[in-house]
Amino acid sequence: MFDFNFDWSKSMNAMKSLIKQSYSLGASIDGFVHTGAIDTDAYKEITGDKYEASESGTK
Repeated sequence: MFDFNFDWSKSMNAMKSLIKQSYSLGASIDGFVHTGAIDTDAYKEITGDKYEASESGTK
């Protein structure tokens, strides 16, 4: 009934692609790190900058 061996890598790559596109259009992607959608390594890969949590960031 359910495929518990689902390959999430395609879904994660699609989300990462959308985040890259958002960044290229000028959107801040800090919220994606705050929510765990991407990690700090992916943030650096996308932006070229090391991620630094803001003082006023959401938790």
